[in-house]
Amino acid sequence: MKKYFLTGLAVLLPLTLTLILLVFVFNILTEPFASIIKNLLSQNHLLEKIPDRLQHIISQIIGLGILFFFTILLGFIGRWLFINYMIKITEKLVQKIPFIRTVYNTCKDVIETLFTTENKSFKQAVLVPYPNFNTYCIGLITRDDMKGLGSKVDEDLIAVFIPCTPNPTSGFLTMFYKKDLIFLEMKVEEAFKYIISCGVISVSFQTTLEPDTSR
Repeated sequence: MKKYFLTGLAVLLPLTLTLILLVFVFNILTEPFASIIKNLLSQNHLLEKIPDRLQHIISQIIGLGILFFFTILLGFIGRWLFINYMIKITEKLVQKIPFIRTVYNTCKDVIETLFTTENKSFKQAVLVPYPNFNTYCIGLITRDDMKGLGSKVDEDLIAVFIPCTPNPTSGFLTMFYKKDLIFLEMKVEEAFKYIISCGVISVSFQTTLEPDTSR
């Protein structure tokens, strides 16, 4: 009998102490907010038919839930601020390295121009004769009023960016006459999908006679 009692005591005591500790921590965390939450619920007549002790417990549980989500929000904000701080420190270090500084600033300016400006960087998708007049590539018009480039004829050149496949962040900037381009009724997003997928994703290659001036 003594052995069974000691075995049961060895099982019961840790569970009891754990439960007491949990209740103690629960009361410490929720007691400061329980009265406030209870008053708010009482003003809205949400706890009228519930005993006072049970009202207090419900208020504590709601307070614990609010505290839990507030802690997560605080951690998210703290982590975001920490990451933002680390990014700023890294940028300051990069700016002190001569060659890397130039490459970094150039890449940063290009990315900000492509993705953060209000105006769309690419006006329209076109087919261009590249690398020779017997083959065509998908290009994206960036400027359609390129003047003063030494053209012998009185005609504006059109600047076209030809992305590489499957990495469209690199490519070639070329100048074409309007008559050499085939304008497409294709969204810029569809053109990027086609380029990145190496032509696996099928898109419509419907042509139009005039450039899209709505962008």
